[in-house]
Amino acid sequence: MEGLSSKDANADTECMASTENQAQPAPKKGAPRWLVRSAIIGSALLPLPTVLAYGCDSPTQFDDLCGWVRDPNNCYRDFFVDVGASCGATPDTRVGSFAGRDKLGECYLSAGGVVVFEPPIDLALPPGDNPEPLKIKVINPDQTECAEFEFRAKYDFKATFEGDPLPDAGVDANDLPEEFILGGTFDMAGGRDSDILNVTCPGGETFTFDRLQVTRCREFEAILPHAEIDFSPGGIEQTGVIRLNVFYPPTEGELSNAQPVPINYFECVIPAAPPACENGVKDGAETDIDCGGGFCTSRCDDGQLCITDDDCLSSACVVDMGIKKCAGGAP
Repeated sequence: MEGLSSKDANADTECMASTENQAQPAPKKGAPRWLVRSAIIGSALLPLPTVLAYGCDSPTQFDDLCGWVRDPNNCYRDFFVDVGASCGATPDTRVGSFAGRDKLGECYLSAGGVVVFEPPIDLALPPGDNPEPLKIKVINPDQTECAEFEFRAKYDFKATFEGDPLPDAGVDANDLPEEFILGGTFDMAGGRDSDILNVTCPGGETFTFDRLQVTRCREFEAILPHAEIDFSPGGIEQTGVIRLNVFYPPTEGELSNAQPVPINYFECVIPAAPPACENGVKDGAETDIDCGGGFCTSRCDDGQLCITDDDCLSSACVVDMGIKKCAGGAP
């Protein structure tokens, strides 16, 4: 491990082996719903656990990734227990479309709502290749904000969900209806450029993991927190698409060898590019926009550029102040 002496590395290995052998809590049907907003917690908020809740007490050592991901009450699983499929869909997708290939900042969802991209989608630069993170807002049909995402890479993303309006102060968490959403932010940073994952939980707990530790617990690898953006720019007479899926651990059953639950937050269709001679630009062999050159079936109108008489609807290509243009009426 980079930056660690052999003594520290050995200590870290012993630490992980020790914590992996510790008894883990049995899976529960629903994880505890910890309140994280001060209006409910008030003075009952306890000090946060130390960073190394799943590891040892040396600042040079990583937290125990295997111990964390196998814990049925880890904060990412609790987060999914809370937010569920809100703002998204499973197994279906939330289909929408952009207004045009030059208007890729907003996707209008078929069932209502808007997905806002900042910066707008660049057809020449896939989100995973862009050095800048792609920021996404999911807006409800009533124009209220439902969720925000920041996608940097598969293991490098942030998800924020708006919580339901708070009840009166002093309400106990156990008295909230089952469908009540607390919301909050889960952030996993660093995975784009390294194997070091800095995790911040909705409740404020922080962990630093080495993703390579998962080689010690492959049976849990599939349920590591991750997000994926599928992107295809499309092309001439071919639509493109961009979709976001975030993968969560199942909320019921054993976590060992479990498959993640994919939640789709949008699947936005990118309009196809128009064919040559209909794309509103002068390209190819065209003598002017979408006409002439023997390539397009359309001939050019008067005043448009030409090379030969055959380029013109009037069959007259003349020199006008040193520039060849179509002139005269149609025959």
